[in-house]
Amino acid sequence: MVIASYAKDLMHQSNHQMKLLAAGRCGRCAERVSHTAIVREADCAQCGSPLGFRGGDILETLQSRQQNWRLRGYALVALASFLAGVVPLLQVVVQVAALFILHIIVLRRGLIWLSPARRVLARVSMRLLGTAIAMSAVVINVAIVPLIGVSAVVLGVLGPLLTALYIEGGLAILRKRWRLEAEGQPLRVSEWALPGVVLLMMFGALAATVAVVVGAAYMLANADIPGVSAIAEVLTELIP
Repeated sequence: MVIASYAKDLMHQSNHQMKLLAAGRCGRCAERVSHTAIVREADCAQCGSPLGFRGGDILETLQSRQQNWRLRGYALVALASFLAGVVPLLQVVVQVAALFILHIIVLRRGLIWLSPARRVLARVSMRLLGTAIAMSAVVINVAIVPLIGVSAVVLGVLGPLLTALYIEGGLAILRKRWRLEAEGQPLRVSEWALPGVVLLMMFGALAATVAVVVGAAYMLANADIPGVSAIAEVLTELIP
């Protein structure tokens, strides 16, 4: 009886400690601590107690919380995509809204557990993934517009699939970053290489566009373009 009561109290204490850690507080003194310190299981700056969780893993707890939200989200996206599929291109709005809302609920909360540099790179990687999926949704919606009668069914299936692709891809990025953060690993090449290359390409395209616009404006400014009076004079000479 005593052992059972002790085990129950210990379980209650462990659950309370986990809730505090998941909320960004020390499991003993309940003071605010850095989320990164919790992931790395450092010592609390206030009471000195370790920020780890005996018998559990803070990362596993975060993942289990995300699972509940994303399963509900997939079901709602499937229903909304089916209903919106009747109206051409309306499903694109549903798709983008679903990606945005689930990103805030499922993914963005997980970013606070990363260090600033790793958080920025993870966010950029997720946005690149989301942009690619949103563009795919637009192409698919345009392609199946002629399929009257079956577009709702097709979009009802593809809607949650595209959403799941983004969320699961984003979670894979998060989980990898969480583990690296927990191990105290520095930034790896794989974390910044792809976002860096894409950003360089975007800046290069922007610079090329600006150069073309400036060059065209310069050529127009220095071109020998006849005025209205000169054009009228030429037209007058051509008329017999």
